[in-house]
Amino acid sequence: MTELAYMVREDWAQHGTTMIPQSAVIRGWLGDAPYVFATWDMKKYQSSNSADREFVQYLTPASADRRIVNLSELRALTDGDRRLTAPLVVLHPYKDADCDLVRVAFEANAVDRMFVIVWSPRDTIRTWLDGVGASNLHPTAAAIAPDAAQVEAARCWVSEQYNGLGSGNGKASVVQLLRVFTEAGYPLDVDTWLAAYFAAGGEFRHAEAIEKFIKEMQRGVQHRIQERYRPEILSVLRERAVERESAEDE
Repeated sequence: MTELAYMVREDWAQHGTTMIPQSAVIRGWLGDAPYVFATWDMKKYQSSNSADREFVQYLTPASADRRIVNLSELRALTDGDRRLTAPLVVLHPYKDADCDLVRVAFEANAVDRMFVIVWSPRDTIRTWLDGVGASNLHPTAAAIAPDAAQVEAARCWVSEQYNGLGSGNGKASVVQLLRVFTEAGYPLDVDTWLAAYFAAGGEFRHAEAIEKFIKEMQRGVQHRIQERYRPEILSVLRERAVERESAEDE
């Protein structure tokens, strides 16, 4: 299984005071160089004020310790039966398509060890990292794992995402389950639900629809949908969660 860790850029830099010691922390986790660095824009990486390049130079002062590739090259690892044994560092992924490349590489176990430097603590990639159990290398409180029943609900969404979650059956699944869990006392919270969705294997390109519905429901918007599940769906999902945990413990 791919080992996965991250750090948010502001925690790495801390107003320009901690780049050197925090880089040492990251190197300690990555292991021996050389490292492979994946940037989503090679042209911007070459510019004089590139944030990607600044991070790379702090992490690997010696040019011999680094190899720079385009993030799209991760696709070659997952399309074929290949595995990257050198530590991989992903530089500030942001676009849904780029984040999905990271997700697929992780799920395919195509890399031995992967570190992600995250641009902002509010970036969706950070929620995904917490959702799949990545280690935050900055010493803060550990992220709370998603509730097992919420992950089971999110698996229902994943089974509908082939047609999208913004309309039709996908929308009905998302909205109904959000209502059921909210009525049962679960928080109607974007980060909590997206963490559950990513833990269930959700794709970045559909996360925006889930976030949109949650924010609309927080404002009191009433969505007209055809219910997809029986009234006892929460009990069913809780039972599935218990069964799954029992199977994993065996």
